[in-house]
Amino acid sequence: MTSNPDLKSGSAISAIEDEVVFICGALRSGTTLLRLMLDHHPQISNPGEMDFLFECSLDHNGQYDVASYREDLRDQRIFNAHSLEIDEGLDYPGLLRSFLARLKQPGRLLTINIHRNFDRIPALLPNAKYVHFLRDPRDVARSSIGMGWAGNVYHGVDHWVASEKSIDELKAKVSADQLFQLKNEDLIKDPQNALARLCEFLGVGFDPLMLTYPENSTYKAPDMSLVEQWRRLQTPHEVGLVEGKVSEMLIARGYELSGNPVVSPGVIERFKLSLNNRLGRFSFAAKRNGFGLAVLEILARRLPITRLKDYVRRALQEKARAHLR
Repeated sequence: MTSNPDLKSGSAISAIEDEVVFICGALRSGTTLLRLMLDHHPQISNPGEMDFLFECSLDHNGQYDVASYREDLRDQRIFNAHSLEIDEGLDYPGLLRSFLARLKQPGRLLTINIHRNFDRIPALLPNAKYVHFLRDPRDVARSSIGMGWAGNVYHGVDHWVASEKSIDELKAKVSADQLFQLKNEDLIKDPQNALARLCEFLGVGFDPLMLTYPENSTYKAPDMSLVEQWRRLQTPHEVGLVEGKVSEMLIARGYELSGNPVVSPGVIERFKLSLNNRLGRFSFAAKRNGFGLAVLEILARRLPITRLKDYVRRALQEKARAHLR
């Protein structure tokens, strides 16, 4: 276990940590919908997802590799979209807090969406608060296929598992009054009540403007048909595959099992699922980014060629920017 680097005198903990709330949830859990609701509150701001804030790696001495972090940020699409500045004189903790201070809007509570590495935050911001935003993993698994992150639900649920394990580690490091759990399904079924409870945790009153986000976004009003889509869109075998991986975590988080037989695939089926997953991800990447770049992306992950990795990273960032236009 690596030790946490000491904070330098120039990056002492500031009041910003008492003014930030992290919305913690797996990708495809509905965090964007919640972000829009929060950002429409007159006393709350939410600039979106910023996983880059907690992606500074450690070197072989267990110290933050701030030089590599600064370099990574220069090509980071979301970082650049917010016009954040890199102060070369700051260590990583100081740099983190400088970003938060820049994102903070006067008179508004800063909330930020994070999808992973939740357990890294308390060491850097001991007084921060957290909203654990949770969605049924059976729906998350299905949704991951549509994003090209997986070729089947068996592998599509893996990132949900990783996020929830990080949440469990976070809970062991913070006090109960620092964390609030909200289910996506509750937000969809009764948005006003769910948001009122959330606002109470945040220390502000509920404002009806939170539900006006459809007026200036591509997101529609909460739709009950989005809840438990897995019941309509997955076969019993697919549901069994997901529940075979996450049944204990499902129950611990207040979800009920489907009643379908739990599936624990054997060696041959696991091989087929792995192959199907790889082919599905490659097919999506080839359609989205082009066959050539999809092949280069695979090579960049497997070959220790820095120039190739840098080229692929920049090319993918450009493709991502093009899709957002």
